[in-house]
Amino acid sequence: MESHPKAYFDQRATREMSNHLRAPDWSIKQKLALTCQMLAAEGHESGLAGQISARAEQQGSYWTLKLGLGFDEATEDALIRIDDDLVTLEGEGMPNPATRFHMWVYRARPDVNCIVHTHPPHIPRCP
Repeated sequence: MESHPKAYFDQRATREMSNHLRAPDWSIKQKLALTCQMLAAEGHESGLAGQISARAEQQGSYWTLKLGLGFDEATEDALIRIDDDLVTLEGEGMPNPATRFHMWVYRARPDVNCIVHTHPPHIPRCP
């Protein structure tokens, strides 16, 4: 049996995954709504206690869930596009004012494309 270095297996696995495990070509809004639904399924709080946002395709704007909706109510249509001053540019409703801290992160970190802030239903108890 021939022995291969670890790099061989890393490259092979990466190549095979690229060929066989293609992610769907979802829009940013679809990904954001799906993320909200996944968080809701795990019991994460939203609304005032949690927010999610993602950079929009249009420069200087962001998608977020409108104020008053929980993660479990997230759909593409429930998302609004806002600017960095939290003004709604597209969709109906207003963003959660607590989303403002996301704008500070986006300004300071151009490499960040999505921010998720939640309050999990529980944490492990420390001994």
